[in-house]
Amino acid sequence: MLVADLKMQQQLTKDPKDYANAKSMPSVQVALRMLSNGKTVRAKDVISYIFTGTNGNSAESASSNAMPPDEVLRADSELKPDIDYYLHKQILPPVERLCAPLALTNISRLAECLGLDTSKYRISGATGAHAGPQEETIQPLDSQVSDAIRFANCEPLQLRCLAAGCRKAFDFRSLVDDARAVSHSGWHCPATECGQALPNLAVVAQLEHQIRTLLQKYYEGWLVCDDPSCGNRTRQMSVYGHRCLGPRGHGSGCLGRMGFTTGEKAIWNQLVYWERSMDVSRAKERLKSEAEHPRVKNEGDNDVTAEQIAVLAEVNRERFETCRGVVKGYLDKSGRQWVDMGSLFGFVQ
Repeated sequence: MLVADLKMQQQLTKDPKDYANAKSMPSVQVALRMLSNGKTVRAKDVISYIFTGTNGNSAESASSNAMPPDEVLRADSELKPDIDYYLHKQILPPVERLCAPLALTNISRLAECLGLDTSKYRISGATGAHAGPQEETIQPLDSQVSDAIRFANCEPLQLRCLAAGCRKAFDFRSLVDDARAVSHSGWHCPATECGQALPNLAVVAQLEHQIRTLLQKYYEGWLVCDDPSCGNRTRQMSVYGHRCLGPRGHGSGCLGRMGFTTGEKAIWNQLVYWERSMDVSRAKERLKSEAEHPRVKNEGDNDVTAEQIAVLAEVNRERFETCRGVVKGYLDKSGRQWVDMGSLFGFVQ
């Protein structure tokens, strides 16, 4: 497939600066980029774009990485089309719909034929033409999935230095991965010119703020079409269920499916990821499993040995457990971890 074949087009219905959901619309992002470069863009203009980079199947990331075709096709351009995103969003959905009437076909098998990661797709138990609404799906338990796959889309905890002359933000994934940000007195700014310690109360407050911000996105209930060329975004589920009503809301012009931008499983995985990042015992178990590597590499010039990390874990255990307790409080309130046995065996009289 040629790069020019990946070009997509969409007409602007109004001025690019008037869009409220511009971040999720690739055509508007490209139009705004063209305006910043001194080009003239008005309503009714048809904007062409190509998705580049690595978007991880995220609609907002794809929109921010949409580029004009002339920039991608330029001889000295280093921009590369995101082939995985095109396969996932443009090729796989119509292929799945075409193969739905065929027996012994499922989305996992089709994804494998396209060279995609099959662990991201559910395996349908019956995908034939007679599959009813009670069709069962088979997927592995979360405990059977590796952390690298389960938490691939999770964001690390972002902490900010409180020093007046610094205010630098830095990521904290775990004690093993970011040991440079932890000392015997707790978290501190990893910048060599600062090194200011963060009070544990400040870390708890920042963690609480990020959790509440995440839950706010969930309760807002925004739905977005999985077809990036559509960009339909709404908070109202249509009478057609997950079917997209199209850019004009007439139930035509788009074959995509509406899905929540922040689903309950994503919220659960994110909270579990933050809870595990504060788990001192898990960090020490990870050090034992990586015993064949004498030194744990971290970002920066300085390395932290496994022995030093083990000492930091015990010295800061109380601080980490306090932060971990904040996340566990939200996990305990979630109904996702509970199974209603009455609903499972309600047929038994």
